Amino acid sequence: MFMKSRHSVLACLLVLWMISPTACSRHEEPSHLRLSLQTEPTTLDPVYAVDYSSGMITSLIHSNLVRFDPDGCLVPDLAGSWEVNGDGTRYTFHLAPARFSNGRRIVSGDVLYSFKRCLGPGAVSPRWWVLAGLKGATRYHGGEGWDDRAVLTPDDSTVVLVLENPTSHFLSLLSMPAAAVVCREEVERLGVDYSRSPCGGGPWMLAGWRDGGEIVLRRNPYDRKEHSSIEGISFRIIPETMTRIAEFEVGNLDVLEVPREELERWRSAGQELQHRQELRVVYIGLNNAKPPFDDPRVRRALNMGVDVEAIIVHVLFGAGLKARGCIPDALRKGPPPEDQYVYNPKKAKKLLEEAGCADGLELEIWQRENPEGGRILESVQGYLSMIGVKVTIVVREWGAFKQAVDQGTPDAFYLDWFADYPDAENFMAPLFHSSNIGGAGNRARYRNGSVDSLIEAAAACSDESRRWALYASAEEQVYSDAPWIFLWFPTRYEVVSYRIEGYMIPAIFNGQRYLGVTFRE
Repeated sequence: MFMKSRHSVLACLLVLWMISPTACSRHEEPSHLRLSLQTEPTTLDPVYAVDYSSGMITSLIHSNLVRFDPDGCLVPDLAGSWEVNGDGTRYTFHLAPARFSNGRRIVSGDVLYSFKRCLGPGAVSPRWWVLAGLKGATRYHGGEGWDDRAVLTPDDSTVVLVLENPTSHFLSLLSMPAAAVVCREEVERLGVDYSRSPCGGGPWMLAGWRDGGEIVLRRNPYDRKEHSSIEGISFRIIPETMTRIAEFEVGNLDVLEVPREELERWRSAGQELQHRQELRVVYIGLNNAKPPFDDPRVRRALNMGVDVEAIIVHVLFGAGLKARGCIPDALRKGPPPEDQYVYNPKKAKKLLEEAGCADGLELEIWQRENPEGGRILESVQGYLSMIGVKVTIVVREWGAFKQAVDQGTPDAFYLDWFADYPDAENFMAPLFHSSNIGGAGNRARYRNGSVDSLIEAAAACSDESRRWALYASAEEQVYSDAPWIFLWFPTRYEVVSYRIEGYMIPAIFNGQRYLGVTFRE
């Protein structure tokens, strides 16, 4: 039944593709890379870009001082080189020759303008914290005057950034969309319309945006980087999974993320699939401030009562790696913690008895509307019932779900965390430092003074091996305390059309600029 309906969709789409004027237009532009987005960007103004689509396309149009490549390695962007002083509070960047898409040269004053705009109380950027480490930045954001010592521009090609305190992951923060450099004249000329007509120094520029339909980029003619044979990129807005699959199969898309439930079909067809472990952790947060979940014995019991490996095999079709801790393997400088939560219902029951829950307990797990999440939680519900835990699954739309979780209402909640930048810090400080309890990221309301101290020490440490040792120690403590039911790090699978080469799945959302992608001869 499934295959019959899917092929019917394919046939209909093929007919539509053959007669559609927009499809013909795509067919007549073979030099354009053809991609898709599940959701439409909300803005292309970097200071407001917080969702995946906005951040990814914004990063193609704008440049930063530094950026990440597809493997998540830090590389130069506008800054050809840089130095950091001995105590890690002064960064000196030397700008390489570059121009905005309107042809004007990018100078150090553009960096100063862009950073002040992001931090200013008038812009109200939701990502102003990216630059909060600059001297006086928090005070400026709060309405006080700008500290002229924060960003120095001794000449057009030099930018000096001065921090309040050493911040070991500061370069990672500078790679985020909010720290992108914008063209002052265009921002001031367009005002709020800049979000639909951006002018950056990235390798691509906006050529067209049809609401709900397609966003088209073309090469920035002033960009200094080579683009090979690709002259433009088309991003079609296609929310439906089956429609994206059908469009790839009839040749209208060049890259497709393969849904987990489709993996076996593509594998059995002999199709070569790319895969990469996502910088993302999936978990069930437990309300550590709410009895009996304030008892680590209860939290450990819940971890031992769920067969995570079985769920990965049977529900995720193998597209995940059991989480032993919270830091994805791609960011590790050493082995993960030893698995403390091998499936062991007998031991889980014993821990519950020791915690005074011999008669079992009731647990509400909240989730946002999501069919796959529902299947996962039904499996969790079944496993926990076998150790005397009665689970009620509560489904809410995203806004109500997020508000309740941020306020600490549910006993537990099913959620995931995507990396903002590829650094272990991003999986420790937001999720487990006590200063971030609530909507800032620590939604499990976890408190551990020792963990706080380790995270703070790592953030100020410039020695990479020592820094990793601090994060590893903090992660060990977090894992042992079990503020979550640790689930998995998902694996992403993609298939690429025959006509392109050089593409690889990026480690981070803004790590792929398509500069190494070419069309086959």
